[in-house]
Amino acid sequence: MFPPRGDDMNALKAHRRKMAPLWPLDMVVDEAIAFIQEHEPPEGYFVGFSGGKDSIVTLALVREAGVKHQAFYSATGIDPPEIVRFIQREYPEVIWLRPKMTFWKGIRKNAPPLRTARWCCNVLKKNPASPARLRSLFGFELRHRIMGIRAEESFKRASRAKIDTFDGQTVYKPIFRWLEYHVWDFIESRGLAYPSLYDDGFGRIGCVVCPFLCGSPAKLRRSRERWPAMYRVFERVVADWHENHRTAAAREKYPAQTAEEYLEAYYKDQPMCASSKPEPRLIWN
Repeated sequence: MFPPRGDDMNALKAHRRKMAPLWPLDMVVDEAIAFIQEHEPPEGYFVGFSGGKDSIVTLALVREAGVKHQAFYSATGIDPPEIVRFIQREYPEVIWLRPKMTFWKGIRKNAPPLRTARWCCNVLKKNPASPARLRSLFGFELRHRIMGIRAEESFKRASRAKIDTFDGQTVYKPIFRWLEYHVWDFIESRGLAYPSLYDDGFGRIGCVVCPFLCGSPAKLRRSRERWPAMYRVFERVVADWHENHRTAAAREKYPAQTAEEYLEAYYKDQPMCASSKPEPRLIWN
């Protein structure tokens, strides 16, 4: 169904009409561009770019708005290879920000990330793009940030404001009230390229290895089948952490648990996995 085309797009539009008022594409585009222009800071915007459909649309709107900006991609090291190649090919001007600590090293130092302890988001995405990191790398901070965040994606996102603040940064969300058909209509109307994963049935694209996949057998199975090499590395690193880097408290809590048993529980998002605490001292690099 993704990206919607032809009859699929018509069906999606009909569904969205029942869920919310139908806003014409031209209207939401004009509103988004005016929003971007209204809040343009003298130093320009930081534009967060992930290679996904929402960030593709957001960057295109910023360009149409004619405002000063620079787009940045937080290269996590565990993004789908298709996304990495897409950004390299279609968006060579986007600046890559790399973490000081890899995902694999983070597992050995902390523990595998859990739904309730997602240290990976900070280490791999937020910290590399922090004002302090930008200042050290480029001599500027860019505290006014544009992100392709939409309220439709989750209740938590919908509960926040269209202009938000985070760690001294101001976050602007020009497509906050857009619905999914707006996104695909815009991509189609501008003839924008998009990652092939959408044609392969991936409605949302994130990290290949993600604790949010645990407990969802179908999504986890699809991810493991699509990128088996990355999961082999993940399982080797988790086994190494389990055997060689766990704290004494964790070993005492599960003395008979093997690495294989831990991984099986981890993938199922079971209590024995969720109650395993990360290392008491997290390394935020």
